[in-house]
Amino acid sequence: MSAQWSDFEPVVTHTLTITNEATRSDFLNVAYANDIGDDVIDGFDALREGVMYTAADDVKAALQELGQLTD
Repeated sequence: MSAQWSDFEPVVTHTLTITNEATRSDFLNVAYANDIGDDVIDGFDALREGVMYTAADDVKAALQELGQLTD
């Protein structure tokens, strides 16, 4: 399933305030620690491991490309 960007954004924003570069694992760790819904966790899980994200817009674009965002 997919989720709205507004569901992903708090996790992405928080993670990028902790670290300047974040990976799929960083987003998943924050999501699990904050009991985020399964659709958002599945979306982060779809991101390619090892890719470093430095901006929320980059994460949003990657999730959109993977079909993880609803309109």
